[in-house]
Amino acid sequence: MLNKPHNMALAHPNKKFWNWGPLFFSSFFFFPLLTNWQSLSVGDITAQLAIYSFFVFLYGIALYKKGESVTPSLAAMALLCCLGTYVTYGTHSLFGFIGFFCGFNYRRKQSFMMMAALLAVIFISAFLFVPVKSMYFVSPAAIVSLGLFIFGMMEQRERFHREQQAQSQQQIEQLGAIAERERIARDLHDLLGHSLSSIALKAELASKLTKAGANEQASQESAQVAQLARSLLSEVRQAVSGLKQVGLYAQLDVLVKRLQDAGFIVEQSIEKVSLSAEQESNLCFIFKEAVTNIIRHSKGKYVKLQLSTQRGSVNLDIQDDGVVKKYQSGNGVEGIKDRALALQGKCHISTDSGMAINIQFKELVT
Repeated sequence: MLNKPHNMALAHPNKKFWNWGPLFFSSFFFFPLLTNWQSLSVGDITAQLAIYSFFVFLYGIALYKKGESVTPSLAAMALLCCLGTYVTYGTHSLFGFIGFFCGFNYRRKQSFMMMAALLAVIFISAFLFVPVKSMYFVSPAAIVSLGLFIFGMMEQRERFHREQQAQSQQQIEQLGAIAERERIARDLHDLLGHSLSSIALKAELASKLTKAGANEQASQESAQVAQLARSLLSEVRQAVSGLKQVGLYAQLDVLVKRLQDAGFIVEQSIEKVSLSAEQESNLCFIFKEAVTNIIRHSKGKYVKLQLSTQRGSVNLDIQDDGVVKKYQSGNGVEGIKDRALALQGKCHISTDSGMAINIQFKELVT
């Protein structure tokens, strides 16, 4: 589930430099120490080092606090800076870090309230501990805090958008994986369903013929079962290792060769068409199923295969000149219709002069 923009930690999990690098600018804390160190006692120097060290410690805690849970750490940082101003006015360089957290960790309304509270702490610190040079303390502290407050809000929004994009991409990949699994399941169903049904029916018939004493006929049915199983094994191997590797156009060459080996005269008119991987896969199975049906059932001798495009529309035609006495839509034809639907196209099947299949769908826009 995506984090809300006010429920994120500032720390980058794998970017330690970006977590601690900004502390480089806190080195201005030591400016008063470097300019007046000769007049400072050991106790003053030790106190300033202790203030800075404790601030860095609190900063490290705040880095990993999500959303409003950072409030106690920010309150401790603000109190430390306020009281530390009694020791050194270099604390004006530390208030800005608190401002960034105010902009990043809170909802918009709460972030402005926290920023107002921080400005109040800055003015109180100046009033209590540096009344003579209050403007020299308040101006840089307030300006830097307000600037980093705005940057904190911008970082919050950018981080949230990046996480939204990452989640959207992940969802797209998940949907793609689901679609691919469904496509594979459909492919296997189209490929195996009809053949396995035929094998089961013939095996049952062979068993009944054996029981009836018709051993010769039973032997013929058993031989046909073996032949169907071998053909199915060959088709599965083609589906697994052939279709994706050789692509649509190479697959069409294989199918044309199969038709010619079966004694058909093939006329083909195949244009190069812009297709997505899913479209190409669906066309492979449509051509393959149609050619398989022609070889098994057609009594004709002439086959026409056509793939063309016009005005952004892809047109597919598969036709043979066999005589169709009785048309019945079986698993193969239903599989072709399902593929046409997957292409978001229209499928028209005619048996007036042989079997003619026409499918139209939109070309992939590149």
